[in-house]
Amino acid sequence: MPKRQESATGTHMDEHLHRPRLKSGIVPPDTRIFVRVAQGPDRGKVFDLSTGGSYVVGRRAGDIPLADEKVSFRHAELKILGPEAYFVVDLASTNGTFLNGRRVERQEFRNGDELRLGDTLLQIAVLENTRPVSRT
Repeated sequence: MPKRQESATGTHMDEHLHRPRLKSGIVPPDTRIFVRVAQGPDRGKVFDLSTGGSYVVGRRAGDIPLADEKVSFRHAELKILGPEAYFVVDLASTNGTFLNGRRVERQEFRNGDELRLGDTLLQIAVLENTRPVSRT
């Protein structure tokens, strides 16, 4: 029988219904995925998504927190589902999510693509067949 956890409201939650988001073993070990903030208040920040999984982009919250006031609290989600299976999903944001200048609800993205959320421009880099730097 599944474990149940009781909350302060008396609601019973089944711990097996919600599992943590998988963030490893999805992307081949020689593939690196980065998102760099090219424009906006967080310009210069880089986020490493190489482990794969789902990443929520939001205003001062989520896996990729941005200081941009035009970004919704939970604006979009970047899904790294496997080799060459990378998606951006708009989470019903107020100002929309734009991939390469086009408003999208759910769209596959690739190396070199640009995401605009509010006044923030994110550049995506997918580097395949990488090798670790040797330190001798």
